[in-house]
Amino acid sequence: MLDTGIDISGLKQMEKALLDIAKEVGAKKATGMMTSAIKEGAIKYQQGMQRNAPESDIVRLVKTKQGQKVEIRPGFLRSRIQVKASTNRQGRETRRFGKGVVSLVRVGVFKVPYIVQVEYGTTNQKADPFIRQAFKKRTNQVIVVINRGLAKRINLAQRRIAKKNKPA
Repeated sequence: MLDTGIDISGLKQMEKALLDIAKEVGAKKATGMMTSAIKEGAIKYQQGMQRNAPESDIVRLVKTKQGQKVEIRPGFLRSRIQVKASTNRQGRETRRFGKGVVSLVRVGVFKVPYIVQVEYGTTNQKADPFIRQAFKKRTNQVIVVINRGLAKRINLAQRRIAKKNKPA
């Protein structure tokens, strides 16, 4: 799978607000807020990939590793473009989460063994870089969506905390 990431700079105020919220409501909820905001942005990448994914005109039978025969219909590749998000709730380094990684959001084509040949091409097939194009064209849009989503969630949480702590 093509593995790339984006760094969002200028979020010091949001980071401070998230840390303050984490003290009040707990780290799990704060990291969940961040993961869901990033997932909203990742959906923009997914939409770009699905829009430009190539589609075959033929139906074909393929043999799986287990020996079963599976029918691949037009639109199969598009159906495998997904967003997968997870949050590191323990806060420690694991196989999935590296050191300091809190949220992991992946966008891509999952469980399609021939995706590399489609994306980069072969000697017999011309490259169709729909994944790389989606990342190039939509990165600015994704950053805006993540910033807005995170700011919205932080403001809602701050209002809830203020309402809860307001003397009666």
